[in-house]
Amino acid sequence: MTQDVARAVQPGTEVPPRKRSMWSFWMVVLVSAAPIVASFFVYYVIQPQGKPAYGELVQPQRPVPQLQLTTLAGKPVDLRKYNGYWLMIVAGPASCDARCQNLLFDIRQFFIAAGDDRYRVARVWLVTDQGPVNRGVLEPAAGTVILRARPEQLKKWLPLAAGEHLEGPIWLVDPLGNLMMRFPSNPDPLKTLSVFKKLLYNTAAWKPKHLEPLP
Repeated sequence: MTQDVARAVQPGTEVPPRKRSMWSFWMVVLVSAAPIVASFFVYYVIQPQGKPAYGELVQPQRPVPQLQLTTLAGKPVDLRKYNGYWLMIVAGPASCDARCQNLLFDIRQFFIAAGDDRYRVARVWLVTDQGPVNRGVLEPAAGTVILRARPEQLKKWLPLAAGEHLEGPIWLVDPLGNLMMRFPSNPDPLKTLSVFKKLLYNTAAWKPKHLEPLP
């Protein structure tokens, strides 16, 4: 037996390398993913009290589809390139009346209130017609991703309550690219902000590998 071992380790004899254990690798993955998996599981699956404190969960979640969106200059844009952000989405005509302006103001305030988490949040205004955009809202909406959309496509993707129109609600898309929540038309700003900040807090451990630069 000893001679066999000696022959096995003689100079010039190649010893097959041992396969590296994957245990350490999977432990690192598990530890890194645990906070985000746990928070998503609690919020989406367990759902304390059966529902969020305000707003409505979209069940089942709806991945962002292939929408025919363009910038105001007519350049095609795939909304899915913004995966990694929490997307706050509102929709409305280009004329953007007082109701529309209130929504743009609200999501801007939510963005500001996110503090150090602002880099994880993107505001999106989906313009539902081809009319000229109200120039008066462009400055207050600075930093908002403004895209022209086809309303018939949006109605298939964005859930609406009975009697609701596209202009009115606020929708949330999570960083994984799933439409997961709707706040009602004329949403209560304080209650909406409270839920949104809780979502940001519960997912703070998840860091996207890449975030597409915003306009």
